[in-house]
Amino acid sequence: MARHTGSVFSVDVSGLEPTRAQPVSARISDRLRAAIRQGSLVGNARLPSARTLAKDFGVARNTVEGALAQLVSEGYIVRRRGSGSFVATHLPEHDAPPLVPSPTPLGASAPSRPPRLSQRALALRDYPGHTVAARTLPFTPSLPPVRLFPRDIWNRLLAREAARPGTDYWTYGASNGLPALREAIAAHASAMRAVRCTPEQVVVVTSTQQAVELAGKALADPGDRVWVELPGYPPVRHCLRSIGLHIVDVPVDTEGLDVDAGRRLAPEARLAYVTPAHQYPLGHELSLTRRKALLDWARAADAHVIEDDYDGDYRYEGRPIASLQGMDAEDRVIYVGSFNKLLFPGLRIAYAIVPQALVGAFVDAKHVADGHTALLTQGVLAAFIQEGHLARHLRKTRAAYDERRRAFLEEARVLEPWLEFGPARAGLHVAAYFREDASRRWDDRAVAQACAKEGIEVHALSRYGATGRAGLVFGFASATRAATRSGLQVVRRVLEDGAGAPRKG
Repeated sequence: MARHTGSVFSVDVSGLEPTRAQPVSARISDRLRAAIRQGSLVGNARLPSARTLAKDFGVARNTVEGALAQLVSEGYIVRRRGSGSFVATHLPEHDAPPLVPSPTPLGASAPSRPPRLSQRALALRDYPGHTVAARTLPFTPSLPPVRLFPRDIWNRLLAREAARPGTDYWTYGASNGLPALREAIAAHASAMRAVRCTPEQVVVVTSTQQAVELAGKALADPGDRVWVELPGYPPVRHCLRSIGLHIVDVPVDTEGLDVDAGRRLAPEARLAYVTPAHQYPLGHELSLTRRKALLDWARAADAHVIEDDYDGDYRYEGRPIASLQGMDAEDRVIYVGSFNKLLFPGLRIAYAIVPQALVGAFVDAKHVADGHTALLTQGVLAAFIQEGHLARHLRKTRAAYDERRRAFLEEARVLEPWLEFGPARAGLHVAAYFREDASRRWDDRAVAQACAKEGIEVHALSRYGATGRAGLVFGFASATRAATRSGLQVVRRVLEDGAGAPRKG
């Protein structure tokens, strides 16, 4: 009984002749159940209609209806009025495999050995990708509260831009980005961060990581050395390593990157990655002395500096911190900014402001990477900036984050017996060190894991490469005062219960 030639159904429907031991409807149920459990039919997948299935299986429609009814009763299939039948998103068995496509087709034998991966792929396992969305829990670092974002304005602009005549958003675009967005970014960066640039120097990308990757590809060869802050931002470290560059860990202190240490470790490095306005994750500023020393080294070594200004728009105390790029008279700084933390993480628009002489190399690298960033979204963001919505959003969120920052610092006093908090004058997070003597150490990862089991997300400082004192990193922007208070009580209970307690050694 062969499958109908016009079928697009992924389940083998051959060989369904009835037997004395099992009627056809039961055999259909078995086939579909096995396909669901093995992942060939994924969760929430829409099944063909009973009429189509009957045609595919070469049986009566009532036979198929009986098989589907059996699977509905078992919890493998759900029926939605007016929509059809769908694979259940949660299988009835507690030990069921994840509802993801199986790499092995039904009926085929599993491979005898795992696939041979590249050295690059094996190295990337140190920083694995996500197969589920990131959790939005207190106190996830650097997570903006999306509830404060003006979705109604964004949706209105989205509908308006999508309805514009012409094909600007619907064909292949320029790799460096829409002219309107590049103009808006240049104006914003110049006004808010004292960046010296023209729209021609702006290259629109999807993320900070992509901007850093383009800089690495344009300015360094595999095997070349690059300074990276330690502790520092893990995605950038792995991004640079993935393109074959040799990471040189340069320590940071209360003045930011230790430039003298970098000179001793790798004076010939081609790049240096820094977060000068608000060091990630410790929160220190790169001092004026260190800024001048870094620029002097870059000029003498014929190197470049990648300035990641990931949250430079949020400063609550003291004088505004001008960009490092604004001090650079030798065109040695690539300035990187992102709207993903400024507006919402799902946006996926960031930018690099590069010296004029490097624009061509960056555009070539962007073209090879992915052609261009999504055009319609660029158009909406350009309008959002040009019509003043970004400035209003910044004023609103800066006030809200400052209030939440002060609330966090007040409520966090309950953790003072265990933690000593670092600077919190800017950004969306604050780091804290464990109080300890020279003979004892806390296990910050064990503390973070224990908090996660209680529904609270804090990051271990060792996650960022810290090898000295253990500590925790807290995001404060996404939690109200009530959520902050209850979350910190959870952290306190974890510490009182001894998770990650000091141990000798």
